[in-house]
Amino acid sequence: MEIITSLMFVMSFTLANVPKEIRLVPFEKLKDSPWKPLHWADHPFIFLSYGGDWSKSSQRAVHECKVQGLLTPTWEDPVFPHPAESSATEWGWSISPEGKNKRECYDWVKKLYLDRITKHAHSNAPMDKGVLFYSVTGHSWYSVYGAQWGCDMIGLETGENIIAMQGEIAFLRGSARQNGKPFYVQPSQWFGGTVPIFEEGEDEYTPHILDKAKILDGISKGGIAIPNGGHSPSLLARMWYVAWLSGAAIVCPEACQDIFFAGKPSEKLNQPEDKRIPLSPIGKRAQEFMRVVENHTDVGIPYTPFAIMLDEFCGFNGFPLTQPRPWNVLTPSLGDREISLFFDTIFPKSMYLDFMPGVDVEQEDRRLISSPYGDTFDVLLSNAPQDVINSYPVVFCSGDHEFLPETVDKLISYVRSGGKLYLTHSHAEQIGIKFNELQNAGYVELYGLDKKHTPNEIDITRWYTPAHWGADEATLKARKKAVELLPYEIYFKNSVSQLMDGLSRTYLPVDVDGDIEFTINRTENGWIIGLINNDGVTKGNMAPVKLDPSKKKTVTVHLKQGNITSAYEWCLSETLKIRENSVTVKVPSGEVRIVEFQTQ
Repeated sequence: MEIITSLMFVMSFTLANVPKEIRLVPFEKLKDSPWKPLHWADHPFIFLSYGGDWSKSSQRAVHECKVQGLLTPTWEDPVFPHPAESSATEWGWSISPEGKNKRECYDWVKKLYLDRITKHAHSNAPMDKGVLFYSVTGHSWYSVYGAQWGCDMIGLETGENIIAMQGEIAFLRGSARQNGKPFYVQPSQWFGGTVPIFEEGEDEYTPHILDKAKILDGISKGGIAIPNGGHSPSLLARMWYVAWLSGAAIVCPEACQDIFFAGKPSEKLNQPEDKRIPLSPIGKRAQEFMRVVENHTDVGIPYTPFAIMLDEFCGFNGFPLTQPRPWNVLTPSLGDREISLFFDTIFPKSMYLDFMPGVDVEQEDRRLISSPYGDTFDVLLSNAPQDVINSYPVVFCSGDHEFLPETVDKLISYVRSGGKLYLTHSHAEQIGIKFNELQNAGYVELYGLDKKHTPNEIDITRWYTPAHWGADEATLKARKKAVELLPYEIYFKNSVSQLMDGLSRTYLPVDVDGDIEFTINRTENGWIIGLINNDGVTKGNMAPVKLDPSKKKTVTVHLKQGNITSAYEWCLSETLKIRENSVTVKVPSGEVRIVEFQTQ
């Protein structure tokens, strides 16, 4: 009965609040706003291996990457400021802050980070003062904190054993915009302790007979390079494209000096410079990616009208083995769970809420997923500057908030300027008397759990995700029950999805008919739509790629406002037919298509 009531509530709520018109932010306003992508050293985009000038240590690989068109040859520029790794580069994922509440944990982590910066070190080796350095989080989602505390570029590791790239990008891009810094993405080929090696002439579908005992021993000792290891070339390429279209200044294909080439390392990098080293399936993907990038140097401005605002001290971490524990260690609240539920609604099945260890085999499928709302979200913290907040047409507050007076004042100013603000019922209660002023200032609506649908007692242990590779019977039994969402959780997710159904109709420029991941970028003369088919490619960490061509997608993209005067697909270099202000594109399993609209 409770579920039926909740659905009726959400349906009536949505019908009453769906805006009728299409509202798009014009390019002229965006190009001078905090949305403007920030580049590195005046390059529109850089495909680069690691930080620092690595050309001296891998000269043969560098030469081959230049000749075969695999990377941006930044090493040829003697004054190019290669961003350096530092002792504050990869951080956050394994820390256990000492604090009793979120503020104390925040202060502990900030001190840790600043101490690392003051060492001026690269992996514990001296680093000259003044060197520009980047900060990377992978297994933690703390990009915004590194951006606030002193790095020159914020970064993100994807792939690896890390799910939910789109959620991570939402945090990363929001952090970049909030702090005025470019961002960096490092897709990793590492998967379940293995990395790939390819023999000359074979492709990713070539099976190998493997000694699993030997491989497991290698994994236990820190990882092992094997045939059929690591991630699929398809996933790696899709992550490169998504990062590029999302506004990354630099994308780093991890360990490319090895994985781009076929053959044994001792042989393939000891060839004379006039002899080409054969490319691996990953290298061939890189060559094609660079062809597209070099032919299309302007990807416009990533179009993300929806901001999700979290409290400055929240310490949310989407990494499965710690979420939803704030700062990895604190006991989660209902508000923390709501953040996970929110992200699992806009990026379905990305939060591992339903993951069964030892039953659901670890695959690549939750790193990139389809969403009905596209990759159109950024995450801000409550201390974001007013102009950054005001640049988003829609702001959702999510999770626990302190709602400091200055935060509430910024929200009042935001709705007064024409923004649409969505708060939970508990937020409204917490704001108290100021909530009336907030409502009177502009458009404010409530979503989520009201008192009637908020449970009196909550079993938080069922939220925790056990270790992925194996679990005892007791854990599995408890987990089987835990993955079934309770009525209040279903109610919350329905509230978010119904709101987003209406808001996406109003604030997105296109309808995308087809179950596919999509990105949206605004250009001076139109739009660029990235279509990423994440279905049909299956791979484990010790298995060849399995391709299911039947998972090909036929996708229709319809422009809602204005007229398409021309349409061009970048990957195939094809002009597309326009019918009724729409184009139809076929996207093979595991592939990417990019459609550019010129409009009037």
